[in-house]
Amino acid sequence: MRWPAYHCLDAFIEHDHVGYDDDGLLCQLVSVIMTDDTMRLDPAVCVLTSEQARERAAELLSCAEHAQRLTLERRSGR
Repeated sequence: MRWPAYHCLDAFIEHDHVGYDDDGLLCQLVSVIMTDDTMRLDPAVCVLTSEQARERAAELLSCAEHAQRLTLERRSGR
């Protein structure tokens, strides 16, 4: 199965877009939207608490660092 080809990711904060965290406390939300270059796919949208946004950012950074190491290893192996 081929995954949708989302290429653009935007994250932003709208001042009046608030929600509640797991403890039921009011919190500012972070909006994340993924789109493709051709606009053939519907945008993928989610809202995250600041804690969730940090967790996803850490996971993304970890994947990027691992991908960079693999890229360098493959290039040096040629």
